[in-house]
Amino acid sequence: MRQLTFLRMMRMARENIGGVCATIGGILIHLTLGNLYSFGNMMTYMVSFMHERVDPSITYANFLWVNSITTTSQGFFMVLGGLLEKRIGPRLTCLIGCSLLSTGIMLTSLTVEVSLFAVILTYGLLAGLGISLSYTTPLSCGMQWFPRHKGLINGLIVAGFGLGALGSTTLQTMYLNPDNISPQDNGYFTDPGILDYVPSVFILLGVIFLVMQVIGCLLLNKPPDNRTTHHGQEVEGLLSEEAVGDTQELSTSMSTSSGHASSTPAATVTMKNLKPLEVIKEKTFYVLWLIYFFNTIPIGYINAMGKSFGQTFIKDDHFLAVMVSLAAIFNASGRVVWGRLMDLTSFRVAMRLLTSVLAFLFATMPLTAYMGKTAFTLWLWAIFFTFSGTFVLMPTATEKAFGAEHYSANYGLLFTTQAVSGPLIAVGNQVLLTAFGFTGCFLVVAVVICLSVGMTFLIPRRI
Repeated sequence: MRQLTFLRMMRMARENIGGVCATIGGILIHLTLGNLYSFGNMMTYMVSFMHERVDPSITYANFLWVNSITTTSQGFFMVLGGLLEKRIGPRLTCLIGCSLLSTGIMLTSLTVEVSLFAVILTYGLLAGLGISLSYTTPLSCGMQWFPRHKGLINGLIVAGFGLGALGSTTLQTMYLNPDNISPQDNGYFTDPGILDYVPSVFILLGVIFLVMQVIGCLLLNKPPDNRTTHHGQEVEGLLSEEAVGDTQELSTSMSTSSGHASSTPAATVTMKNLKPLEVIKEKTFYVLWLIYFFNTIPIGYINAMGKSFGQTFIKDDHFLAVMVSLAAIFNASGRVVWGRLMDLTSFRVAMRLLTSVLAFLFATMPLTAYMGKTAFTLWLWAIFFTFSGTFVLMPTATEKAFGAEHYSANYGLLFTTQAVSGPLIAVGNQVLLTAFGFTGCFLVVAVVICLSVGMTFLIPRRI
């Protein structure tokens, strides 16, 4: 018996190595995808460069279209990533997506000297396409390796996405503005020592990302088919294995005593796997879609305009860059915490708490302009910690609601919210910022989040 237990432990250890490698690979990939969250920092240098040297009509208001096109292309092409994964596998799918992302970033070294439209194509459209193809596959792999801890594993992987801005923002600032030169009163940098280096920073970022992505893709893998279908619970640990064994013994004794023999354990549960065309017929899909849509508006807004808002009353570029960088830690840790909370409670409970707190933070964010650096920092970090849960709760809820077999494509359908919210944020910000300033923008976003709070009451209890 002891020898049998030892052999089981050895087999489980070997199988878990693949799961650990897949998780690490997913984290590495998402660290590079998380460059998206450094947009608010990079935008201050890109806008300044293009405003001063390319086209003076380029401003913070219209440059937001770059980030909006990134999220819009994610929404349009995320389903394609899921379908591609089914045909060519997770490694090649992610490698294609990652290559597009890094290529788009490196090409921006050329387009930033041409026009805003050219930057939208490379740093916006091409980068967004790359993210969309390589976003969901690592999550799908991780959940299949660890089916009993989906929220936690998703949280760890997408924590890489949240943490990515820490390295990106720090590198951008130290490379472009090592002497902590403040922008002019109009918000634009004019120092040649900063502007001269803007094009080359994209080459530096692109090369670093590509190296990380190749390593991550090589580590990425899915469990063997027989393990996924028959032994998914076994690799979660000896306690899980013993619990299943006890259940099987109980099932056997009960069936024997009743005069019926059964070869299938009573604990076996069949998961219903819905295809994308079946998912769009489900009411739950539209409820989840609306929650995601309402949540992506504040996320996109604070990511793009957080630093710009801070610059209106904090004249210290290094301080703002460091605070935005450290926000990435809260973005990452929040994903693990919210994922674990969902495992312990439910999607309904976790999402309702998340959206309620987020609405309060956005409604009160304008007050930090009167409270100073410390208050701004605390609110910014709290917002990043809170909204980060969206990106672990939504994919986990998608898998729980519609099954694992077509998860990547189904989550891609849900991600089409980005195709709507991206342009809406750009247009809304351009209008509201001119008419009502940052206060009006934050209050409108807070109202939008309240709509998300209401939608959580329509979620089925089983999710």
